Amino acid sequence: MERAYFILSSARVILLSIILYLANPYTRDVSAQDDLKRHSFFFIPGGAYHGKNSPNEFTRTYCNIMNDLLGEDFTIIDKPVSKSSISNVAWALSRGQKPMRRPEKNKKTVIAFMSIMEVLHDETTDISIVSSSFGTALTAQVGIMLADFFINSGKEKPDINLVMGASMISKESKLYCKLEELRSEGMFTNLIYDELQDPGDSVTGMCGKSRVGAFARGLRMSFVIIGKYKGQPSILNNNPQTGHLHLQLAQSEEKAERFLKVTLIDYALAGEEIRERAMEMLKK
Repeated sequence: MERAYFILSSARVILLSIILYLANPYTRDVSAQDDLKRHSFFFIPGGAYHGKNSPNEFTRTYCNIMNDLLGEDFTIIDKPVSKSSISNVAWALSRGQKPMRRPEKNKKTVIAFMSIMEVLHDETTDISIVSSSFGTALTAQVGIMLADFFINSGKEKPDINLVMGASMISKESKLYCKLEELRSEGMFTNLIYDELQDPGDSVTGMCGKSRVGAFARGLRMSFVIIGKYKGQPSILNNNPQTGHLHLQLAQSEEKAERFLKVTLIDYALAGEEIRERAMEMLKK
């Protein structure tokens, strides 16, 4: 029964994808592209993103370096990110436990999905979606939409890499289990999670396995009256020295460098040439 419903939901995603395809045809002639590699990188930022000149040191540093390294092959998917941080966090807490039944009806997932489809090229060989915090919930849902599109459209699938750092998604959730299932089926090439979590950060996995539990954790993390919650002060405390670890690290260039090292050097998601350039850049 669940499989039948998933197929029905998939049909809706395919309908959306066909509309996008007609507007911007994405056909892959693999035989003609054997010697070409084009790496399309996308970044979905956290809920406190405020544009390219964000006061968030991690986001600003990471995006500036990626723009220098990849140019037009690097896209920031910021249109789905609300100006209200609370609104973004609430969205993730509501949808971070299991695959959405109708992602084609949700504004954030549709905008993110379209942002990817609209900029792909005929010669695109791989798609990497890098995300942090709130962005990991959106990445997980959109990743499933992409896999669903290539499963049902019959089009040649590029390699798809999902990178979820400082993740609100729990590895015990149905949502993460679905990502692992798709990876084991070959729909995702890499699912990078463990290497980019921060020990002691109570935001990691806070969406849990149920929506009620997620909001309960969010309230406990926000309204810390006495002492700390899981070793951390209130998530509302954004002091760069004494505030919540999640927010302290958002003001860290080292976090940006770690994301770059894991994605561009350890996994070489953008190819060998970019890997070498990234190594040189991080040495400085």
